[in-house]
Amino acid sequence: MTPNSSTRSRISRREAVQRTSSWLLGAAALSDARAAETAANDPKIVWGIAELFEWIYRLQKNTGHDTEDCLQAHLDHGIRHVIWAIGRSTVDYHSKLPASTLYVGDSRPETKIIGEVLKQRCTLRAAMAFARERGMTIYARLCMNRHYGSGYGGALRSRWAAEHPELWFVTKKGKPDSTRLSYFFPEYRRERIAILTEVAAIGPHGLCLDFCRQVPHMDYQPKLIAAWQAKNGGDPHALKPGEPGFMEWCRFRAGYVTTFLRELRAALGDVEKRLGRRVPVMARITDCGLDVNLMEGMDVETWLKEKLVDELCTNPLWWLHYKYPDTLAPYAKLARAHGVKLWGGVGCLPAAKTRVNPVSFLRRVQRQYGEGADGMALYQSDTGIRYPILTPYLPQLGDASAIARWLGDKELLARWPQDDTSRYYGLDNHSKIEALGVTAQPMENL
Repeated sequence: MTPNSSTRSRISRREAVQRTSSWLLGAAALSDARAAETAANDPKIVWGIAELFEWIYRLQKNTGHDTEDCLQAHLDHGIRHVIWAIGRSTVDYHSKLPASTLYVGDSRPETKIIGEVLKQRCTLRAAMAFARERGMTIYARLCMNRHYGSGYGGALRSRWAAEHPELWFVTKKGKPDSTRLSYFFPEYRRERIAILTEVAAIGPHGLCLDFCRQVPHMDYQPKLIAAWQAKNGGDPHALKPGEPGFMEWCRFRAGYVTTFLRELRAALGDVEKRLGRRVPVMARITDCGLDVNLMEGMDVETWLKEKLVDELCTNPLWWLHYKYPDTLAPYAKLARAHGVKLWGGVGCLPAAKTRVNPVSFLRRVQRQYGEGADGMALYQSDTGIRYPILTPYLPQLGDASAIARWLGDKELLARWPQDDTSRYYGLDNHSKIEALGVTAQPMENL
């Protein structure tokens, strides 16, 4: 007998619940997928990371309005957000701090003109005045551990850093490294904080702490080792990546960089009261993965958990003998969990043995948008806006659909084929790309 319609439609309560649950889960998954697709196609913010040093170095001319020229060139290419360099060891702005040293040129004759420009007026204050007139956003960028040592006559290093060898890095092999200082020491943390708070009071829209210059940030200072041994015992020199205890050692020493950030946030409180607003802190980090970040001295998860930074900016700096995952997916997940903005990164200056290629550049940007980046930061944009190969794409670089159209253009793909020297374009110019025969640092050095 053929069942009637009422019999056919009768199902058990359990089956009804199961069907409803499956439908709801499927609908939720579809909704999430559509939301992710929509987010990936939303208009993105494009940041330039610019150095007046590099702008003048290549131009070899002092116009009297070099800051304005550089920023206007960014505007001409659709870039209204600029991360503006204010120093590494020496500073590029006019400071009243007794420990700060203005860069005035070094042993290279071509840097004399840079020193002349920086002495002429405060480039940060000039940048802020221009930004207010033109509706730009300026973050002030300090390289967090880049002191150069005695190279180029020692003129790239502040007098304060040169006069405090007791604060210099000590490598795992026990050698002093004058190009970096150790965050273990409160004196170094205070020196960095003094610069950042003075700069924040000048009024940029935010601060960029560039931890990519220069990793790693923690070392094997004897006093640091003594502090570890007092708490944990054992010699950290004997620990190697992948062995028990190594990550605990990395987390312990990275804690001093975290302490620096806590101290910075406390010090910014007084500045924020005077300004009447919060000073956003962006941390620029390598995108090599959270475990390697910890090895480099950066406990990113703790930074976000404690709300020490407001934004993350990742940078593809390949400097270790390591199979780089080349993805910002873990950072996107972390940023979403803590409600912070995530800016992806792409370099304009080519790394050793690579060459400029717009297809490689666009693919790197597209991939990061798809992984969840809220926008893109172009390292050395001061140079990128002068590359005729790149400039046609910069005004629409925040438009994911435009990038998709370009990468679907067979003529463009044929004109810029991918080979070993071009596919790695877009990595940080300090990268050591082993596939191209460049020697990277062993992980064991960490």
